Amino acid sequence: MKQTKLISLFVLLLSVTLLSGCGLLRVSKVDNTHGLVQTEQSRPHAKVYFIRPKTEHVAGYADNALDVELDGEDLVKLGKAEYVLVYLKPRDVTITLRNHTQVRGRWEVTEMSQSRQFSFKADETYFIQASMLDGEFRGARFIPEALSLFDARKAARYLVPAGLARQHPISKL
Repeated sequence: MKQTKLISLFVLLLSVTLLSGCGLLRVSKVDNTHGLVQTEQSRPHAKVYFIRPKTEHVAGYADNALDVELDGEDLVKLGKAEYVLVYLKPRDVTITLRNHTQVRGRWEVTEMSQSRQFSFKADETYFIQASMLDGEFRGARFIPEALSLFDARKAARYLVPAGLARQHPISKL
């Protein structure tokens, strides 16, 4: 009897430990060696939040980390339901979002991408959301869209901040 209680207690503690670790796991990662990242905060920079909302339903491959590129170079791996903050050098940039998806009727996985131009100015804060376009039979893709502070606060309400965004969450702006 004592042995079964001990085993039950051990299983319970192990389960609690494993589940509590899930909340600490962040998928998003910023490549701070990118040429447009401003590592010295004393120099002119734009604060850019990259936001990826939750999806209404499971999207298969499109739920994997999203690649965010600036001017053709990888900048961020953005996890589902997370957002990050990056200090960027002020300038005009092309933001490209790349993801993998499965097109119905075929078994192979296809890469999708969508690009847009943005202009970032020093001492300004920007919010770029990766909005999912569900192409049903054509697969899912993401499009970068600028948000206002009001819309960014609303979008980030149930999301997890990662990286610098943990110290500077959107809710505090």
